[in-house]
Amino acid sequence: MPKPLATFKEIVSAAAKCRRCKAMANRSAVLGHNNGPVPSEVMFIAEAPGRLGADRTGIPLCGDRTGENFETLLRKACLRREDVFITNAVLCNPRDEGGRNRKPSSRELFNCARFLTAQLEIVSPKIVATLGATALEALRKLQPHDLNLAAHAGRPHAWRGVILVPLYHPSPLAQAHRPLVCQKTDFLSLAELVFSIS
Repeated sequence: MPKPLATFKEIVSAAAKCRRCKAMANRSAVLGHNNGPVPSEVMFIAEAPGRLGADRTGIPLCGDRTGENFETLLRKACLRREDVFITNAVLCNPRDEGGRNRKPSSRELFNCARFLTAQLEIVSPKIVATLGATALEALRKLQPHDLNLAAHAGRPHAWRGVILVPLYHPSPLAQAHRPLVCQKTDFLSLAELVFSIS
């Protein structure tokens, strides 16, 4: 049984040394000072670092089209990257045999759950916003909830002592399910909630 991770520095160090996922053993965990302030009132949880984005830049949701969309949504909500904490359900970039991004497996989500739990405790957010179904599922594995994107996107819910707001992922592919204009409305709702607790 690994010892509890008591500081953000310990989480970063443990994640950097982790080799539990064989398919990602040669990848670097995207976790460090670029994720945002600790503690932080608002925490975003996405799926996993993108091959052309965070895996390359070391900055979550940065460096690709998904990152550009996320920046647009943050601006719409009058939020600044430096004021929020941004992480992923899986800290390394999962790829298929062709080298393309792929969805993290259930096992990979399980392997990274220790780090996600520790981040939630150390960052101590008042609001947790999940970006996409995978991030929402990752939280379900930590403590059960019955939320889904289709019915609950943009709406606040109590979960594990915080306010949980499910949001769609800002990737271009996700816009087939939730166009960016609708995601902007969701982020405006998030902004109202953030500023109501500030």
